[in-house]
Amino acid sequence: MSRNYKPLAPIWRLNELFMLSDCCPNGLIWRVNKAKNKPGDPVGKLNKSTGYYMVSVDNEVYMVHRIVYYLRMGIAPDAHSVQHLGETKDNRTPLIETYKTPSNKKIMASGFKL
Repeated sequence: MSRNYKPLAPIWRLNELFMLSDCCPNGLIWRVNKAKNKPGDPVGKLNKSTGYYMVSVDNEVYMVHRIVYYLRMGIAPDAHSVQHLGETKDNRTPLIETYKTPSNKKIMASGFKL
């Protein structure tokens, strides 16, 4: 069963709020003062049950690694899954976009089978 992902906020909005960074495992820091966060603070909270960081943007909750992929690649992963390479969920490592084929095999955007 494939998952339906909600569309991310526009890239201009994400660039307004966040900046890519290697200083923290989620790979993203705040650019602006927002709620209790100051510029330079790591973005989001860790969901302990899934191991993924989550953040709220304009009253919508998103997985931080999807935002990191969008900001790095400039392509919204709205209809695709974004996965970490290897066992780590560290957003500073390479992220890949995958999609399902009719035969239910996962294919990376580059064409390699997983």
